[in-house]
Amino acid sequence: MENSVLCPVCHATVKPTDYFCSNCGKNLKPEAPSTSLNKQIIIYLESFFLPPYGIIIGLRYLRAGDSKSKTVGIISIVLTIISLLILIKFTFDLINIVNSQVYNQLQNMEF
Repeated sequence: MENSVLCPVCHATVKPTDYFCSNCGKNLKPEAPSTSLNKQIIIYLESFFLPPYGIIIGLRYLRAGDSKSKTVGIISIVLTIISLLILIKFTFDLINIVNSQVYNQLQNMEF
């Protein structure tokens, strides 16, 4: 077949008009993720407020072919990292406050 292509996963011969590989089921024409303004706002909010989930979203958008999707993916991952750093800072501050309060209480106790 001269008009055939190979599946990127299993390398089986498929027709150019096929949407899925008949051998492994790979989606041969995946739909690009949405980059509308509303979707971007949702992605950025999820990335900041649900930090681990933002990495997954970012990687999905980085795999897309167009530059706008890659930009959304990079911003999503950067927001996730910033959120994680803020969370770590607040956690250490809270631990230090609790430790100092416990230490002060122990110092005030009479043995």
